[in-house]
Amino acid sequence: MTQVETVERTDAKRGRRAGKEPAEETAKGPSPAAPRPVKSRRRTWVIALGIAIALVGGLLTWTITTQLSATETLFTTNKPIARGEMIDADDLTTIAIAGGQNTEAIRADNPGDVVGKVAAVDLPAGTLLTPQSFTESLPVPEGEAVVGLALTPAQLPNHPLVAGDNVRVIATPAVQAEVTGEPKTYEATVYTTRFDQANNLWVVDVIVPEEDASLIAAQVATQRVAVVLLESSGE
Repeated sequence: MTQVETVERTDAKRGRRAGKEPAEETAKGPSPAAPRPVKSRRRTWVIALGIAIALVGGLLTWTITTQLSATETLFTTNKPIARGEMIDADDLTTIAIAGGQNTEAIRADNPGDVVGKVAAVDLPAGTLLTPQSFTESLPVPEGEAVVGLALTPAQLPNHPLVAGDNVRVIATPAVQAEVTGEPKTYEATVYTTRFDQANNLWVVDVIVPEEDASLIAAQVATQRVAVVLLESSGE
């Protein structure tokens, strides 16, 4: 082989290699570009909203905690009070409860709202007083009147009288007078009761028909009266 042929073959091989390599690179395609780093973007309004929510939550927590930690002093009864009885300061005591509760109970700093009023219902010991527990006076039915009786224990039944009891008021004869015939009697309903410690007397107000009121009042003025229990409202 001549030197010229050798050179031509060498050039041909080089040409084939040169033509093959670009084709392979073209088939493989260009190298993919490296991914760009994603930048974290925090929007101002999102941060502001988070701060606002945190502030509102803190304020609510503080408000609830303050309400629960505060206390309210309320009136309660320290002994039973029957319907129709006048409420005295000695009948009351106080109790402290957690603040923020929805209650109509009378606060202890308002004694004038309770003392001197009449129990509208029976109030057991320990009852929280509300505006529905008392009234200025019990209602008197139309056509009837209230008469007060000042009585010694001997003029009353041994059973305690309470508002609503049905009783009979009896006109008794004068001292040492002879009893003749049936005594005059009047049907009545107990309105209120209270004990007068100064005079050791029970003051019992009764509801009677208007036409009997003046006769009973005159009988009471002479202390010639007695009361018997017909039907107890508690039975």
